Amino acid sequence: MEKIVLFKEKKDCCGCGACMNICPKNAITMVKDEYGFLYPQIDADKCISCGACKRVCAYQNHKKEGEPLEAYAAVTKNTDIKKSASGGIFASFAKKCLEMGGVVFGSSFEMCDEKLKPMHIGVNKLDDLVKLQGSKYVQSDSNMIFKEVKNALADNKNVLFSGTPCQVAALKSFLGDKHYDNLFTIDIICHGVPSIQMFQDYLTILESSCGKIYDFKFRDKSGGWGYTGSAHYKDKKGYDKKLVIPFGVSSYVSMFLESDIFRENCYSCKYANANRVGDITIGDYWGIEKEHAESLLDNGGCIDETKGVSCLIVNTQKGKQMLEDNKDNLVLVLSEFVKVQNGNKQLKAPGKKGRDREYILELYKNEGYSAVEKWYRKKKGVKWYLSWGKCWIPISWKKKIKRVIRK
Repeated sequence: MEKIVLFKEKKDCCGCGACMNICPKNAITMVKDEYGFLYPQIDADKCISCGACKRVCAYQNHKKEGEPLEAYAAVTKNTDIKKSASGGIFASFAKKCLEMGGVVFGSSFEMCDEKLKPMHIGVNKLDDLVKLQGSKYVQSDSNMIFKEVKNALADNKNVLFSGTPCQVAALKSFLGDKHYDNLFTIDIICHGVPSIQMFQDYLTILESSCGKIYDFKFRDKSGGWGYTGSAHYKDKKGYDKKLVIPFGVSSYVSMFLESDIFRENCYSCKYANANRVGDITIGDYWGIEKEHAESLLDNGGCIDETKGVSCLIVNTQKGKQMLEDNKDNLVLVLSEFVKVQNGNKQLKAPGKKGRDREYILELYKNEGYSAVEKWYRKKKGVKWYLSWGKCWIPISWKKKIKRVIRK
């Protein structure tokens, strides 16, 4: 039998797991490389060389999708916007799907083997929707989720699937040529994805200073819309506590924003452009104050910028219908795709490798994340220690201090 080679170089694999899902003999597993990134590996004893894994690879068999039809600045009316990274648009569409008895699939932080792990799950209850809200700046393990989606579609349930563009493309390829009227897809504007292992190792460093972390928010809005995260943990007495972490204090988030720790294919991503794969694309509307200043509350408009604003890009006729069915639950400001692009570079081209990427990955491989953390703190110098100290000041105290200063 001809030996199947899934990819020749790491840049040719996005780690979506579609090949694992499609394999009729369960001969494929996702295995970590030396940096913690997941890649498919074939068990030669089980493989029958059917080629299904090669055919299902949407990343290598890339099909150019249509260009956007409409673009908006958008904010939800009917969900808790503070639980979302930007304007709460995903939650609004998801709530609509659940109210109709459907299933929503997206990324959630789940506890696995005592560690917080980002993974795709399906929810069918409104109370569980919060699990899928908020940004996860780490690759979500799709596991066997594509099979679960197919089963839900076969049961004639409405399905909303949200993920990175490569995950949405992988699902569509896995489902094949069959058209599903009950499938709706949302792709997010993705900057790139670090490995799950590196994220978990970063949390281990944090836990040495606080306690067991059971949840993590990359975008905590207690201080407004922007890049501030928070770790939720149990202290020694078992009380729930929250540590607010500005991005400049977080080695992981800082390296993420500098494009230092993404998997190899992210730097040549085939989906980082105007050709979107989802029915709808969502992300932050960075630059709203420039592109649509008239829409903001301070200028007599209807959007409170401090709570977060989403960009909403309609890519298909099904996406147009999704928006039409949900428009009463949204505040919409008609925009232009080029205006959304201005604040989201990944709608034009993939991010470039950060200048420290090779050094960071080699340091991580050889000495672990603790060495990376030490390097980062040394790089930041005294500013890091001052900022880290401020993280431990209760928010209530910070507000009192601000009031005193204003007086």
